Amino acid sequence: MRLIALRPEYQLMVETGRNRVFYQNFAAMQTAESLPHYLADWTAALAEVGPGFHILSDMQVVNQTSSALRADFQAVEQLIVARGVRIVAEVHVPGLPTRRHTDEVTTAQAMPVRQFLSIWEAAHFLDYL
Repeated sequence: MRLIALRPEYQLMVETGRNRVFYQNFAAMQTAESLPHYLADWTAALAEVGPGFHILSDMQVVNQTSSALRADFQAVEQLIVARGVRIVAEVHVPGLPTRRHTDEVTTAQAMPVRQFLSIWEAAHFLDYL
């Protein structure tokens, strides 16, 4: 796996052999008011995968984000859809509202998302598509 970005709020990696992007957000995302490199980091990651790629998204930590970031998240989602994502496997912790926050972004787009309770379960699903 190749590291694309490691920021206080998130990390972004690409595994070209599996045509997969790995995204993980960190606790600092909960208080972030801006993400100046977010769009550029995602653009760099998406340049390394082809149509039909998968995203493994670890959303276990962040249960809230600033509404000021919604436009950034939606712009990235448009890039993801345009690049030809096959599916996004999101990992959420039961009982935390992380899924609700991601649903607020993804409901307006045509991004196929499936939720899981563990990284292992999500990765296993993607490996056997």
